[in-house]
Formats: sequence, C-alpha cells, structure tokens
Amino acid sequence: MSFKFWLNLDVEECYHELLEKGSRLYFIYEILNVNTPDDNIVAYFRNSYNRSIIALSKTPQHGHLEFTTNETTLIDICMAHEKSDTYMKYISVYFHIYHVDKALAQIQASENFDNSSINAHNSLDSINYHIIISREHQIELEMINQKDFYLIERNLLWINRWALIHILIIFSCFLFQTYFIKRLFKTSRK
Repeated sequence: MSFKFWLNLDVEECYHELLEKGSRLYFIYEILNVNTPDDNIVAYFRNSYNRSIIALSKTPQHGHLEFTTNETTLIDICMAHEKSDTYMKYISVYFHIYHVDKALAQIQASENFDNSSINAHNSLDSINYHIIISREHQIELEMINQKDFYLIERNLLWINRWALIHILIIFSCFLFQTYFIKRLFKTSRK
C-alpha cells in the first residue's frame, strides 16, 4: 500500500496493521519537501497492546523499517516530527506485508515428495526471495521519482515567473534599442 500525506507539527500520525504469525512488515518513507539534507522524521513500529517501540528509524530524508513477528499482533506504524522542526512535511509512504510462514508451510508440505520436487520448490523459493528484494528496490526508485516530481512541481511556478520576467526584459530592451537607433539615424526634413 502506498500513499502521501502532510505530517503536521506536534502531531503523531499512526496507522494500525494486524500482522499474522510469521508475517514480515516492510515499510519505507520519503520526505518530499525537504529544506536541508539533514531533515528527518521519527518513524517507528509500536506494539498496540503494550505501547512498546519495536523498531525505530531517524535517517535523514528517507528511511525504511522491517519487522518479522512470531505471533499474531496489532502493530502501529507511526511517524512524528523531531523536536526542532518548524514546518509541515509532505511524506510518501509504502508498506507491504509478506506472509513468510505460509510460504514455509507450503515448502514443508512438499517434503513428502521426491527430491526433484524439493529442488524445484527450493528454486521457486529462491526466485520468490529475489523478486521480493527486486520489488523493494523498485519501490525505493519509485519513491525517488516521486520526490523528483514533487520538486519539479514546486519549482515550476518559480521558473515560469523568472522566465516571463526575462522575456519582458529582453523585449523591453529590444523596443528601447530600436527606438534609440531609429532616433539616432533620423534626419530632419526642412
């Protein structure tokens, strides 16, 4: 699941997710409107029942968290500002739940088959793992593209305004020079 939202000052934004036993939660975020290279937020996973923090990320501009659960539990995916922040942040978020135990159960169920079947399942498991890693890398690249697109949108008005000012200056210089040169070579008829 991916979405974008504005993180207001002094507000903790949390999303709840029910994780089944053996599930793996992968979470990645990108701050789209960074002012300095050191801009960051606090992103963390919290157990909804006892409010204990399970995983924490404070990396500048973007970060990711991963968590594999051994039991069925309710997790809060939370984001908040640093204490010294002075402006709202526009954040792009992606998270996905991988059901690792279900895949392992299918592999264990296939152990009753002959060896070639197990080798085929091991190969499929390896392919599945590489697909997951490739998908996570693709998501990171998509988030970088989203950030670039956001910056382009934000700078478009500024660039258009300065381009229009330059066009007006060049056009006024053209008119002034044309008028001045015309007066310079003007001859009087008497």
